[in-house]
This record gives sequence, structure tokens and C-alpha cells, in this order.
Amino acid sequence: MNRANVIATLVTVSTVIQQGLTNPAIGFTAVLSKDTQLVNDEAIKYDNVLTNSGNGYDKWCGHFVAPTKGLYVFSCSVMATNRYHITVGIIKNGQSVLPVSSANTPWEATSRIVVLAMDKGDRVWVKRLAHDRNIQGHYNSFSGYLISTEK
Repeated sequence: MNRANVIATLVTVSTVIQQGLTNPAIGFTAVLSKDTQLVNDEAIKYDNVLTNSGNGYDKWCGHFVAPTKGLYVFSCSVMATNRYHITVGIIKNGQSVLPVSSANTPWEATSRIVVLAMDKGDRVWVKRLAHDRNIQGHYNSFSGYLISTEK
């Protein structure tokens, strides 16, 4: 390897490390560990946290709190029990952003994805909006991750 290639490699590695330090990984995935009966106007508390880089998701209240300003992707999957139908919503700071409705057939889940601009401290969660109250345990999930920071 010649000197120019070594310098180019060092510059590339330095840039990657610097970007990694200035843009830390932020992301979470949480699922329900058991069938759950939902109540009105409460966040669904996805209690089985699979990933929580950046510690933005709180399983005790079901909220994700943005640790930094940026552009985030959120997704939610929902499956009602038996042949019932349920609609939940992805909520940002108390406002419904995107409804997610389960199918009317048994064992069929539905999911949706949304990209949201978030300020530091903004909150996102999922709650029941309409129809049945019972959801099918580990087939229900909530995920989110940072795709770009804004300074």
C-alpha cells in the first residue's frame, strides 16, 4: 500500500469514527409479552424490550422520548385476538399521527410505518383508538429509530 492510500484510508476511518461519535445510534423495538386488554387513552406498554439504544423507550409508560432532534422512523404492528378488529394509533405529543387497524380475520397482523421530525423531548407512543380492546401478545410491536440528526 502506498503512502497516498494509507492517508486516504486513515481519513476515511477518522471520518467514520467522527460521524459515529457525533451521531450515536438511537433505536428501539418492544413487543407485548402476553395478551393484553387495553383501556381508553392510555399508551400501550410494550413490556418486552428487545433493543433500546439511546434509552429513549420507557416500558413503564410506553413512551419513546427523543433524546436528540432529528428525523425518526416509527412502526407499529397490531393483531387483535380471535376474529375481532381493533384500531390503535401512533401518537406524537398527544396528537394522533397514523391509525393502524387489525384485520377482521384471525391470526392476521397489520403494520404501518411513519417518518416524523422530532425535537429533543418530543414523545411518541401507541394507544387504542377504536373497536375491540384485546390484542394478541407478542404479535404486537412498536419500533423506532433515528435516521438523521438536525442541528
